[in-house]
Amino acid sequence: MLRDYQQTACDAAIDWVRKSVEPACLELATGAGKSHVLAYIANWLYENSGKKTLVLQPTVELLAQNHEKYLATGNDASMFSASSGRRSVRRNVVYATPQTVANHLGRFDDRFGAVLIDEAHGVTPTVKRIIDSMREKNPNLRVIGCTATPYRTGEGYIYQYDTEGQFVDEANDPFFNTLLCSVRTRELINKGY
Repeated sequence: MLRDYQQTACDAAIDWVRKSVEPACLELATGAGKSHVLAYIANWLYENSGKKTLVLQPTVELLAQNHEKYLATGNDASMFSASSGRRSVRRNVVYATPQTVANHLGRFDDRFGAVLIDEAHGVTPTVKRIIDSMREKNPNLRVIGCTATPYRTGEGYIYQYDTEGQFVDEANDPFFNTLLCSVRTRELINKGY
């Protein structure tokens, strides 16, 4: 069962992927439960598209944590990471680390309909190459990122438009088109979390 703000974040992502192929992101403060949000979205994407979902996270520690949260939904997911010792794309949702995926791009074909990115403030050239490769095989690929820190010193915001649809001046060639939802620490404290 998702908390109210988690459901709001999931609903915003789902509304976005129904209408746009542009990458978008969610801002969820540390402790807000990004793993649960990613699990819900990943499961919804598969159930509603019939296509696999790739969930990228930068470290094997986050991979294990996010994978565990997905398993807690009662569904199974594959892991694809040299560091974890597993390289499977058998399940409908695949949790992976970017470098291992980049080394095996041929396995991520048009059977995949979406990419979810944890720690989306750190979209690297490797992550962009993965998405570009997958987009060549599926032009309708959906991309949703999740981060607690959407502002990068020296680079600005990682999105072009805020939650109100207003153009963000402090963004230098951002990867994400729109910030879909923002849950900050103060809101979590006010709600008793």
